[in-house]
Amino acid sequence: MALSEVLIPILIIIVVMIISALPLYFAVRLLGGKTTIFTTLLVMFITGIVVSAVRYLFRTFGGIIAFVLMIWIYREIFRLKWWKAFVAWLLQFVFIAVFYVIAVVVAGLILGISLLSLL
Repeated sequence: MALSEVLIPILIIIVVMIISALPLYFAVRLLGGKTTIFTTLLVMFITGIVVSAVRYLFRTFGGIIAFVLMIWIYREIFRLKWWKAFVAWLLQFVFIAVFYVIAVVVAGLILGISLLSLL
């Protein structure tokens, strides 16, 4: 097994994790929170585990408890107020939506241009 067969998938995972952390990172920075990309990655990892565990343990109200815990983690780690932590949570979805719209438009332009070049 070559080193590149192991190294390339690891690099892809790292790049995907960093890209997925960017919306939360930008949201926190926009609201004046203190974070780095590494801290944001760590918070995303921790909240993923906490939310999964709480929803598993508390089936009926697990979603509500997990949401409150996630906002509390954002508040504590990023040094935000409660409402800013909630807004950061909302803003990350806004950033994701904007990214998807841009990606679809760019993909459409690329495919449109490539289809026109075929004619």
